[in-house]
Amino acid sequence: MSKVAIIGGSVLPKLYDFQAQQEDLPKTPFGHPTSPLQTGLFAGQEIVYLNRHGIERRTAPHKINYRANMWALKEAGVDVIIGLSVVGGIRSDMVPGHFVFPDQLIDYTYGRPSTCFEDNFDYTKHIDFTYPYCPKLHRLLIEAAQELALDFTDDATYGVTQGPRFETIAEINRMERDGCDIVGMTAMPEALLARELGMRYASIALVASKAAGRTDGLSVSLTEIKTVIDDCLVQMHQLLLKVVAKV
Repeated sequence: MSKVAIIGGSVLPKLYDFQAQQEDLPKTPFGHPTSPLQTGLFAGQEIVYLNRHGIERRTAPHKINYRANMWALKEAGVDVIIGLSVVGGIRSDMVPGHFVFPDQLIDYTYGRPSTCFEDNFDYTKHIDFTYPYCPKLHRLLIEAAQELALDFTDDATYGVTQGPRFETIAEINRMERDGCDIVGMTAMPEALLARELGMRYASIALVASKAAGRTDGLSVSLTEIKTVIDDCLVQMHQLLLKVVAKV
């Protein structure tokens, strides 16, 4: 049976109906993960929960120790990861409250370590990243969302920016020309490192606002983002229950 990890952040700082039976902050070759690994039962299955931004959610996207997080999950026996994220909508149908299961991504980040093997590299460490998200796990997300009659999209490109600031209008315009449908700050190198370490990875992205230049107002509203997240927590929880049960 697969061992599942859920990586939360702004969208799900904690899991409901989840009682941690074990909490561990392991030492990895890259230091400690950004929060303890909590192991317990969820949907009748043992899972591991990790908050990439830390317990108090104070770790900025570019400061997350992605390598330690992924290494710790691998050492814990995890082979399936569901990464949750809050994103901005670029494409016109990516409206607040919409669920997105991206199938592609474009990486605009810089300075983030992107391999666990940079000090012990050889040609065997190259990985295929044609499809950055696991197609089988992606399919399970679609099936679960259909059963719940959620409003969702399953063919979207996630543009990953450095953060922690939001993007300019010109940057979003460029990203749209590049083919990005949503924009966020945490999918890379998280997805890449999961693949490198042999773990299946898929993403549930919640559109919390329109991206820069696509909003009705002059700027992105943090208050409105929080409201959307709070309003969608029950649906997110239901979706995760179904997906974990399917895995």
